[in-house]
Amino acid sequence: MRMICLSLLGVWLTSGGVWAWDGQYQVVQQDPIEKFPKWTGILASVQAELEKQADVQAPYAGGWAEFVQKTQSEDRMAMIKKTNETFNSMHYVPDQKNWGVPDLWNTPVQFTQGPDYLVPGRVSGDCEDHAIAKYYALKKLGFTQDELRILVVKDLNLGVGHCILGVIYGGQCLILDNQIKSVWPASQVQHYKPIYAINEQHWWQFMPADAPVAAPAAAGGGAGQGD
Repeated sequence: MRMICLSLLGVWLTSGGVWAWDGQYQVVQQDPIEKFPKWTGILASVQAELEKQADVQAPYAGGWAEFVQKTQSEDRMAMIKKTNETFNSMHYVPDQKNWGVPDLWNTPVQFTQGPDYLVPGRVSGDCEDHAIAKYYALKKLGFTQDELRILVVKDLNLGVGHCILGVIYGGQCLILDNQIKSVWPASQVQHYKPIYAINEQHWWQFMPADAPVAAPAAAGGGAGQGD
């Protein structure tokens, strides 16, 4: 599955707020997040892993502690770039090939302990696995959920869904994408159409700027077939 995880375009939302993004979208808060069982399942699983003291097996043998030790002395922009670079080093493999199912969301522990259908012992996952790992990596470095969003978008070039991480920093939204090597401001990435964004408390829908504001039913949390 190829979920093109796009950073939140316009995540400087206030509670219940409706904002336009570049004049093209309204960003409308549409709680509760329980409409997205794959994401709420991740939240519950991460909590259970914390209680069991389960740890990631990559990118470093020393788990989260080693990742934090190697990264925490950097300034915040360097932390963002290092996190993107570190987790982009893990290979992209669709869920169908790795797990035999079309769409499976994994915690960072599951992602870094999961199989690679080609190379035993190699860590691999698809786009939402990369985005979720980056989300929790930045939380380990002191970023708050208010600064982070999982974003589901449509790749207008390929016509497929995708999932990425958005980070609010310096008054803009930065995109951390397993398909893009560098970190870019969302305003400079034109081939993604944002669909929804979510964190641990809220979700937001991107709607055309001229659309009536309503609360449509949410999909189950997947991004469709893609990278």
